[in-house]
Amino acid sequence: MSNFTAGMSELWRWIPPFLYSWAVVAHWRGLLASPDASGKGRRIAGAMAVGGHGLQIVLLSIAFGRLPFGTMWEALSLSVLVLSSSYLLLERLARSASLGVPFFLLSALGSLLVTLNEGPARLQIISQPVLFSIHVALGVSGMGLLTTSGLLAAAWLLLYRLLRSRRFGNFEREMPDLASLDRLFRAASGLGTSLLTVAAILGVFWMQGAGFHLETVEWKAGTIVLVVIWNASIPLSRRFPGYAPTRAAWLGFLGLLPLAFAVWAGVRVL
Repeated sequence: MSNFTAGMSELWRWIPPFLYSWAVVAHWRGLLASPDASGKGRRIAGAMAVGGHGLQIVLLSIAFGRLPFGTMWEALSLSVLVLSSSYLLLERLARSASLGVPFFLLSALGSLLVTLNEGPARLQIISQPVLFSIHVALGVSGMGLLTTSGLLAAAWLLLYRLLRSRRFGNFEREMPDLASLDRLFRAASGLGTSLLTVAAILGVFWMQGAGFHLETVEWKAGTIVLVVIWNASIPLSRRFPGYAPTRAAWLGFLGLLPLAFAVWAGVRVL
């Protein structure tokens, strides 16, 4: 299995962006179909995209003989998998497949970046200690969930505007209601912020034990702190006088910007 996978690694690298692109097309066609059309094709495309990405990570881990934490690009691939997997869970919780296009489009773009920038592992010398593995696992999960919360906040803002303009088309009928989107957005934001905070703290302890200095990754550390503070301000904004749901939704949506900045900084430093 290991030799076969190593020989096919170049091909396997392109599987996730291809499958996610297929899922985008399937969900877009579903939005244009009649309200009575079956959503089975969309569900199959989404499940195969997530399953194919997960299988790729497992097979490449077997081929390389290590966990896929050797580079920031590999960590980004895991974060994309968390994002796409969270959509499948949201699809069941909200009983709606109307948000598949933005989720799978972002997953396709993220996995394409990973495919185009694959490089040799830089962290093999530390033998992937348990603390480091937990740090990365929590970090990529937190970033994936915060991306999910940003997309859900964008969906809330879009649906709110469409309903205020009294537009009731097929898309509006398929969308979850505003209350459900708000609950899912707050849950993803809160859990993602907590996981990323714990991951950052564990990362400091790991760097001290591994002999690294925080100054070597000050840009990365600074962007992570910015992401945590930004998203921590969302639940706090609900306690201020004159609170409006739109304010929290805009904070969640615009939180994608510091998150993108953190990813940009992360792939350029240790």
